[in-house]
Amino acid sequence: MLRQIVLLLVASVMLIACSEQTTKFNTVHEGQQELRNINNLLSNQNEHSKVTSWPFSESYLQARHLAYKGLQETELTDSQRAQLNYMIIAERYPERYFVWPIQRDVISNARLQGDFSEQGLAAWLELVETRLIAAEQSNLKLNKIELTLLHNMVTAHLNNNDNHVQTALNKLNQYLTQYKPRTKLGLVGLANGKDWYQSKLNYFSGVTKPPLDWLSEIQQALKQPHSADFLLPLTDSHTKPLVMSYFTQEHQHDGFDWQLEFIDPLQNKRELSEGEQYFWQVMMETDMGIHYHTWSEQQARVNLMKRLGLDQQQADWLIEDIVLYPAMSFIFVN
Repeated sequence: MLRQIVLLLVASVMLIACSEQTTKFNTVHEGQQELRNINNLLSNQNEHSKVTSWPFSESYLQARHLAYKGLQETELTDSQRAQLNYMIIAERYPERYFVWPIQRDVISNARLQGDFSEQGLAAWLELVETRLIAAEQSNLKLNKIELTLLHNMVTAHLNNNDNHVQTALNKLNQYLTQYKPRTKLGLVGLANGKDWYQSKLNYFSGVTKPPLDWLSEIQQALKQPHSADFLLPLTDSHTKPLVMSYFTQEHQHDGFDWQLEFIDPLQNKRELSEGEQYFWQVMMETDMGIHYHTWSEQQARVNLMKRLGLDQQQADWLIEDIVLYPAMSFIFVN
């Protein structure tokens, strides 16, 4: 009995020690570099380095969490702290179930790394499928745009020389072929999706305000006389959110989010012309329509084409950007 008590006490001490574990950084730059290392397979930089951890694996989630805790102890600007708090809040939400962020070609990035392992890739592909199955059981599903983009990514890599990777890809492909996406495009279609969207609105806008208040304010602004003269810098992919085309190219401030190339968006947005301001107001309205008011793809398309004079292809590209990068348009709310 005494031996069991001692063992329990030792285990408790070990658990406490693990829970208090953190990664120590002397500077913000060290913490940012650690996040770059952790997210190297989600980077657009194509840097040749070691595979620190596969995206959204258990080791990835643990390393990222410890890095966030370590950054909390460094000297941050108000803007950096706001972004870090936003990312810590995001850990509560179901992002971890969607292991393959469809904005990035993880397989191609992995093959560039110095310690690339076919076995590691095969195991990660199995994790992608396993987590999607677990997500379905929790009523968390990809929408049809996300499903199409992910399925296209998988089929692009089907011809693989390694048997284990080929087997995993074929199995994932078969699973996605029969997958039934959720009917709602926006975050509102996920469990706790409205709360997740609200946290994004709060961060990117810099203001805590209910979505209905935002919608009323935006639609009132859209009633005012406006100029629709704007340049639409669309690309052939979504590896970067459209908002980054409207960032300043000089004196960029460091951030912590791989989706934004580790740039602080609130410190790097540039001044907009009158036409650009109108464009982003329409994007905010459509963003809220999709992610909060359950707009269909057709409703969003009609709104964008009517207000901006776009063709269907342009409107569909913008819808994909809104789906993949919720609430980022609110960076330009002011």
